[in-house]
Amino acid sequence: MAEIASFRGYRYNKAEVDDLSKVVTQPYDKIDEKLQDEYYERHENNIVRIIMGKSRDLDNPNDNKYTRGANFWNSWIEDRILIREGGPAIYPYHQEYTVDEQTFVRKGLIVLVNLDDKDAKVRAHEKTLSGPKKDRLKLMQATEANDGQIFMLYDEPENKINKMLDDELMMASPIMEVNDDFGAIHRLYRITSPGFIKDIAELFEELELFIADGHHRYETAVDYMNYCMERNWKEPIQAKAETFTHRMMTLVNMHDPGLAVLPTHRLVHSLDGFNPNSFLAKAAPDFDIDEYAERSALYAALDEADKNGRSVFGFAAEGLDGYRLLTLKDPTSMDRIVEGEHSETWRRLDVTVLHTALLEKLLGIDAAKLASYSNVHYIRGRDEALDLIGNEGNQAAFLLNATRIDQVREIALAGERMPQKSTDFFPKLLTGMVMMKMQIDKSMGLAVYETE
Repeated sequence: MAEIASFRGYRYNKAEVDDLSKVVTQPYDKIDEKLQDEYYERHENNIVRIIMGKSRDLDNPNDNKYTRGANFWNSWIEDRILIREGGPAIYPYHQEYTVDEQTFVRKGLIVLVNLDDKDAKVRAHEKTLSGPKKDRLKLMQATEANDGQIFMLYDEPENKINKMLDDELMMASPIMEVNDDFGAIHRLYRITSPGFIKDIAELFEELELFIADGHHRYETAVDYMNYCMERNWKEPIQAKAETFTHRMMTLVNMHDPGLAVLPTHRLVHSLDGFNPNSFLAKAAPDFDIDEYAERSALYAALDEADKNGRSVFGFAAEGLDGYRLLTLKDPTSMDRIVEGEHSETWRRLDVTVLHTALLEKLLGIDAAKLASYSNVHYIRGRDEALDLIGNEGNQAAFLLNATRIDQVREIALAGERMPQKSTDFFPKLLTGMVMMKMQIDKSMGLAVYETE
């Protein structure tokens, strides 16, 4: 049910860019103002100038960060900073990374996926916001390109696709290898054999896709396709799949042993009258509370409970000695606490338990406050979360275990959306490894770029 296609990717020209690590970036939604400045300084051709350019005081509909991004695209092609592949290909994308002193290699495949396939099913598990989608749509209208990746999962327990790709790449060298800022090594390969690509495509025809990361980018791609169709724009014959009906994506088997999901911890801040001892007393009816003097002991308890499928949370707070482990006594209590129609899997998610039974019920931090970040920051590392208690108004930290891949699958199949920041797929897919420029025949319609 997934229709994939090869394409003639655009890549950085190694003859013009001496160090490719300097021109790639994290996905746009991970780039804050500080990181944006760093990328600008890192290299004059860094892809940030396209995907997340800087605004200026005199910006107008004809000169703004989106139109400047399009100008960079065009000038870099003209100057051969970006060059197009001589023929269509699919691109295996391997990421080597370390978590808790253990090294993994996650294996993905960059292809184009047909957005206009009426038989296809793409499953989502996160809610989207209008602001990011509007921003990405403006960029796509201006550049007519796929700059960043969408991270998709597929469910193929026998791992036949990865085995076929491994056999094909046995003697191959990567066409691109870069290091990111978090210690991961990213390697891009290229496969051009039409027969092999056809065999891989036939296997994907039987598979559904699940969005792991990039919900806003996926919905934007569909919106842009509809935008083009409303204007009667066409797909040139020579474009094949390289047009608005297809989107560049990285597909990863959810059974890949190199796939890891990390937890995202919560830092509570700016709560009036917050008292950790009072909070623990209110939590006691629904949670067992154990005390630990050392972080290592707390971490070990979290890990052990995760193996047993228990909903547990590490807790530490300003003015509280030591650390606490909060363990949900009775999972069925969530049937009483959670409002609305939700599946049992959704009600049993650790993030659901934390958000509803602790943050909202006991601290008054509801979904609106979570979405606005008014009382919660989100942090990846355990130590980092605990170290920030008492700094910048942070009053307490809640540590979680990671959401499991099978839970992501079940929530998506049920048509539900997970609470905010439920998954953290690490490492992120870098922007700038390979890109796609759309070919569009506008002779039947009028080009209208909505800049407001």
